Amino acid sequence: MEKFNSKLTSRGANLFSDGRPIMGLTLRDVAQIALDANPKALIIPAHAWTPWFGIYGQNSGYDSLTEAFGDLAKDIPAVETGLSNDPAMNWRMEELENRAIVSFSDAHSPAKIGREATVFELPAINYENVRKLNIAHTIEFYPEEGKYHYSGHRNCRIVCSPEEIREKGTICPVCGKSLTPGVMSRVENLAKVKAETETKKDKSGVRWIYSQGRKKPPYATLVLLMEILAEVYGVGVGSQKVVKSYELLFNNFGSEFKILLETEIGGIRKVAGEKVAEVIAKVRSGDIVIEPGFDGVFGKVKIWPDILGQESRQNPSLQQESLFS
Repeated sequence: MEKFNSKLTSRGANLFSDGRPIMGLTLRDVAQIALDANPKALIIPAHAWTPWFGIYGQNSGYDSLTEAFGDLAKDIPAVETGLSNDPAMNWRMEELENRAIVSFSDAHSPAKIGREATVFELPAINYENVRKLNIAHTIEFYPEEGKYHYSGHRNCRIVCSPEEIREKGTICPVCGKSLTPGVMSRVENLAKVKAETETKKDKSGVRWIYSQGRKKPPYATLVLLMEILAEVYGVGVGSQKVVKSYELLFNNFGSEFKILLETEIGGIRKVAGEKVAEVIAKVRSGDIVIEPGFDGVFGKVKIWPDILGQESRQNPSLQQESLFS
């Protein structure tokens, strides 16, 4: 790491100005510097599909890894999904067929660390084994919750699906400027493979999504426990009621992943009540409704569909227009 940082600094990069430094180097340059520092360097483009700073991003990205890294594309063994994307979308990319799909969490705040994760099958925890990318499964944010899932304009309250983009185009009908492109539309533009999926539920009622007919690690989609509790109680995520309920569950059952993926619903019911148990069961099975995020606005997760409709009718600021409006 010292060799890598030193070389970047010598090429004019300011590594202390931002958590995500901007430097006047090509991706191939950066990859070459990493490999020169250590031939076993693991180079994985993060949040690959976000419009800005994503390897496939429509505003500042590339159409392929070869276009981005040139002859070093062969040294890119994986891509990371990002919050607005999931493995199934990446399974549609021909060039990712023999590459791993991983999911990692951002670190903007402690409460959100780990909301996406990659679970490895390792005989021992060390770099060499991690580098083999032997993945058991991944834990995913619902991609619709991501703030760039659909295309749109937040200030104009315009949001549209890939189907609407194909029919009406990419110009905002309110201000006449180009819409901020969504990840789904970008995937539709670049995808070459038709990837069918199938779902299976485990003994805890968790819905796992598999690639049909291909050997790909499965994944499950979850909602943060504090968001679930806020939905149950009808209060904000940071409220004392949510915090106390979260601590009660944590102290009884352990980690958030254990609560969301493994703990018996009956046990949750005894500790936190019927409503909390019901909602966790619904999240496990995928029985929820999500209003997709767009143009920097996170999507809204609702456990009960009628609540989303009531809120939108009662609060016009929650309403989103589409290109068909």
